Amino acid sequence: MTAAIMIFLLLGGGLLQSLMPASAVLGLAKPPFLMAVSLYYALAHPRGTAVLAAILAGVIQDSMSLLPLGYSALCFVIFGVILAETREKLFGDSLFTVAILGASLGALTTLGLFLMLSLNSLADSIPFWWVALKMGGTALLGLGIAPLVWWVAATLERHVGLTYVGER
Repeated sequence: MTAAIMIFLLLGGGLLQSLMPASAVLGLAKPPFLMAVSLYYALAHPRGTAVLAAILAGVIQDSMSLLPLGYSALCFVIFGVILAETREKLFGDSLFTVAILGASLGALTTLGLFLMLSLNSLADSIPFWWVALKMGGTALLGLGIAPLVWWVAATLERHVGLTYVGER
């Protein structure tokens, strides 16, 4: 049942992320629904499940954008493994913690993607002020979206009889 919920969340997150408009004020940042799904699985499931969710979320995100395939997945996997290993020290099953992590990972993912593009000379014409604006926009969107995705995912899992790490 975990796989079915993961697929539902990834497809729904990808659909919402692609359909919601980007705001120029926020550096054309898109709402990070897929990053939030990856965050949920990193904090609430075993490391293997978190890595699978991160890879799938990253591939879906890169497929919907002009990024080379695998860049977002690499960022999501790195952050997911770090969070999965430190969740006992960090996570108190609080939506506030999830919101802060959503904002932080939104900004760090944007920075990581920019750095990977720069290493391959694919971001030479992008000024850093624009990257900073997009980092701030993604952080702001992640602040609201991560708790929403967490609540939806935890509710779905409870309705089908699954428990997540915070309830064990």
